[in-house]
Amino acid sequence: MPFEQKYSPDTREASLARVLERREAEPGNRAIIRETADEFQVGEQSLRGWIRAHEKANAPDELASEAPEVVETAAAPVAAAPEAPAEPSVRRGRPSAAASADARVAELETEVAKLRRDRETLKSALAVLLSD
Repeated sequence: MPFEQKYSPDTREASLARVLERREAEPGNRAIIRETADEFQVGEQSLRGWIRAHEKANAPDELASEAPEVVETAAAPVAAAPEAPAEPSVRRGRPSAAASADARVAELETEVAKLRRDRETLKSALAVLLSD
């Protein structure tokens, strides 16, 4: 006897759309899944599974479109950060989407390090100005 689905496709789509809509409108609200599950009378774990499936299906497209533009400032000269080694398209059997995500993480870590150095330079400059 095949497994009988508990929720209709309409309920799945509506609850998933509601979670995505609320996440965009209320990014800091951590109770969205629980509240939406109560609203649509579905299980929280079922809803989380649908969200994971949606994110997995749309992840490669969103990673490329969400890459923010980096703006360079002329605040202070900064030593160049060491270049991260080139990521292979497949590493340890993972698909290329994971490799591109790893490359993006490495890029963001480099940017964070640069911003921290810039912040320290600005703090030093401010300390010199205020000590006069």
